Order: sequence, then structure tokens, then C-alpha cells
Amino acid sequence: MGSTGYSPFNIWGPFAGYGARGRHVAWLLGAMGDRAEILRNAIGVRFAARAIADAVVSDKVLVGRGVAVEQRPYFLIQRKIATAGLYIARLGDDIYISQVTYARGPISVARIALLAVMLLFQLFFLVGGFGSMLDSFSGSSMLFGGGPDLGGMAFFLCCVGPLGLVNTAALLFAGLFTVWRTVTDKDPLAILRTTLNEFNQDDVIGLEKAVEETVRECMDQVGIDRRLLPPASDYGMRPRLI
Repeated sequence: MGSTGYSPFNIWGPFAGYGARGRHVAWLLGAMGDRAEILRNAIGVRFAARAIADAVVSDKVLVGRGVAVEQRPYFLIQRKIATAGLYIARLGDDIYISQVTYARGPISVARIALLAVMLLFQLFFLVGGFGSMLDSFSGSSMLFGGGPDLGGMAFFLCCVGPLGLVNTAALLFAGLFTVWRTVTDKDPLAILRTTLNEFNQDDVIGLEKAVEETVRECMDQVGIDRRLLPPASDYGMRPRLI
């Protein structure tokens, strides 16, 4: 079913790095299997002619996750935060068309700023805070018989110390979360992303409809009735139950 061979090993899924999965729909064009390759070529030409404004189209072979896993050719249409994967293959005497949507939340400037502040505070905590406490014991006042700087030490223990420990724990969690999302989803910037808003949903829906309409136009070109590809019943990103 459109396989291009097998890969010996892959730790990521075929759409790793493209975000969260949204809508996944499919159509079966009966008794049209002999035109599957013709339709796919027509769609490739249409995409190359920039049928969708501001979209980047690539013809890629995606690999499943696991050992000795299958590879399949997809059209990947990327526009802003959304990616639509289009798969066309012969299934017996029929044509199988599958379209799946993935979207990544936009990078938050506020989260970048917060992370920068946390890193700067961590640097102060490790270098300045501990340095001040050590200076309170080994400063010039002790060399001349004076006692330690109790005020500075109290400020560090009561104010800077607890905040520094909380900040250290938060950065440790952020680092572990980043490693986990990189290994599982191939997205090292996941912690900086926000949820999709209404504008982002419009971008996703617009891309989905544009890809569908492109396929219908190409069906007309190769002599396949476009009514065999009815509009999908749902568009946009939806929460997954499983």
C-alpha cells in the first residue's frame, strides 16, 4: 500500500516534530486504482505550482517508529503553525487518500523572557549568593578579629536561599521536560509553546480545506469525479480522547 521499503530502526513516529495530531480523515475512491499514480503525479505538479498561498510543500518519505518499520511517501504541506500530511496509494482496485493534520503551538515571548530571568537569577544564586555568604566568613572583618557578617548571611538564608532552591528545582524540571519531549516528540522547544488560539485554528482549518480542494481539482484533471471526495465532517484541531 504505497510502501517504499523498510527502515531498520527509528525512535520517533512518522510525524514527530510537527506538533500535536488533530484531524485524521480518509477517502476510498472505488474502482480507480489504476489511476492512483497519475493522480499523485498531478497533485505533485499542482503543489509545485504553489496552489496554496504561503505554503511550503515537500514530498517526503516518512518512517514509522520501531525496528524494521515501514516507510511511506507523503506530501507535507506546511503553513505557519500547521502541517497537513497527504497520503495517496493504490489499495487493490481502489485509491486510498488520507489526510492528517498536525499543529505546534506558537512560541511565547513571555515564556522566553521568564526563562531568561530564571537563568540570570540562577547565575546570581550560584555565583553571587554563595560568594556573598563565603565573603561573610572570610572577609577582612574576620581577619582583624571581627565576626562574620550576620546581616548578609541572614539575607541569603532567609531571602535568596529559598528562592534560589525553588528556581533550581524549576529549571531542573524544565530541563527534564525538554529532554523528555525531545526524545518522545522531537520538540526541544515544547516548554516555550502556548496553546492554539482562534487565529491559529483558522490557519489550521484554512490549510485543511485548501489541501482538499487541491486534490479535487487534480481529480478533475485526471478524469475522476470530484464528488467521490466529499467534504470532511470536521475541521480544525480537536482534543484527543486517546
